[in-house]
Amino acid sequence: MVSIIIPIYNRAYLIEETINSIKAQSYTDWECIIVDDGSTDATVECVKALIEADNRFQLFERPKTITKGPSACRNYGFTKIKGDYVQFFDSDDIMHPEHLKLKINAIKDNDFVVCKLRTFSGDFNPEVFFKEDGSPKITQPLNLFEAFVTGAFSMMMVAPLWRTKSLKPYLPIREDLHILEDHELYARALFTQKKAAILNNELIYYRVAGASSTNSFYSNVDYGLISYFKAKKTVLKLSQTKPVKLSVLKMTLGFFRQALAERNFSAANKCLRFINENKLCYNFSLKLKCLRIHFFYAIFKIIQRGDTKFKPLFKI
Repeated sequence: MVSIIIPIYNRAYLIEETINSIKAQSYTDWECIIVDDGSTDATVECVKALIEADNRFQLFERPKTITKGPSACRNYGFTKIKGDYVQFFDSDDIMHPEHLKLKINAIKDNDFVVCKLRTFSGDFNPEVFFKEDGSPKITQPLNLFEAFVTGAFSMMMVAPLWRTKSLKPYLPIREDLHILEDHELYARALFTQKKAAILNNELIYYRVAGASSTNSFYSNVDYGLISYFKAKKTVLKLSQTKPVKLSVLKMTLGFFRQALAERNFSAANKCLRFINENKLCYNFSLKLKCLRIHFFYAIFKIIQRGDTKFKPLFKI
């Protein structure tokens, strides 16, 4: 059995598409655990109506004693599952009809199987999306952990189907993170050797929404910056290799530049402090480049300028 876990909040206008895509699975041995996060619209009523005739669905309301948020809902949902495999899913995404069948056929003796995702916005057109496949090919990395944490092997929360016993030791998901909770979880899971199967098929259609936590972070650097630091500290505790440190350094400088462009000098200072505290400039060349960044940053603070026109000054 596959256990699908879906946190849900105010999705009355979208949830029908998601639930219908699960009902349409050619593989039928599944259960779907839906955990409502305190919706204030008609979400609960809509879900009840949609799942009334199918006992493979179970709807729970997040207990008031549990922290609000999708991670808490996923953790709570995990305590209710019975399946040999677990598939996290989002309440506004769509499954290809062959999604679960192909993953079950591919996982064999592996710890998890990952498929390609395709992003979309607006209306979902199955006649188009189910017949096209334009996503980049996923390749099997030599070092799964390092490829994941450096971004060479991308794996969002919903991409893998996990063998339940392979994921369970790394749960619960961190509930104090606004963003990168999946990155933090999977970094811990992949640090100990895991076997992965890869399906180069688009099987999940990931809706890009303007109100997501990740989009909030990229439009306002203050949102989630502490969560970013916490997630990356987990990565750095696991590994201090040069590729890992360099990837964290480059990403942190990306958020530093964003903060500077927003003239958010407090956030920019936090980024530079994180770089220094974690010794991310690990060789002489990087130290020189970081000195240059500090020099020009001091000037920009004095003249109260952003870095939109001068990004090359703040890159390594």
